[in-house]
Amino acid sequence: MSDSLNLKRRSLLQGLGAVLGTAAACNLLGGNAIAIANAYTPKPNSHKLAGEVFSQPQMQMLRDICAHVIPKTDTPGAVDVDCHGFVDHQLKHVHEQSAQSSATAILDKINQVCRTRFSKGFIELNDAQQLDILQQVEALQGSFSKQDETGFKLVKSLIVFGYYTSQSGAMQELRYLPVPGGFRGSVPYKDVGTAWSSKAYY
Repeated sequence: MSDSLNLKRRSLLQGLGAVLGTAAACNLLGGNAIAIANAYTPKPNSHKLAGEVFSQPQMQMLRDICAHVIPKTDTPGAVDVDCHGFVDHQLKHVHEQSAQSSATAILDKINQVCRTRFSKGFIELNDAQQLDILQQVEALQGSFSKQDETGFKLVKSLIVFGYYTSQSGAMQELRYLPVPGGFRGSVPYKDVGTAWSSKAYY
């Protein structure tokens, strides 16, 4: 791994660790996850097409979930930066079949619960109803059990990962400094003292 990619990984790990927890962040950033994430180009209508892992109805459903996880405020939301397309892409190229199956299974379960409760699919519900169902998944209430937790956590984590590695998420939602702390050249070593390592990130 190149030095620049290594530094980018450490920076992302620190930021995502604060949002998701270190264990989840390490899982998302393993292997070539950053390179794969950087290779994804957002698409304006990805929810209207079948994905590489999700069907077209699931892509639409995932788009609605993204809108609830990181809604649009005075800054763009997860839908605006195509997090639903990113999640599908990242699952296909970084994660194993078991993770892909877990992610599709939780969407199917949510849709099934919606049809039982409202006689409608998730994407046909209004915002309040959708949010209520997602809060049930989060709290493992109603028809949702501990078994559903893994898939939902993975989907949410990938949405957050996709958002905060997007240009809008990194530069508008977060505080952005191209050179954190500024740059001072030719500082005498005696003024620096002992250098600090980054062992906490390994």
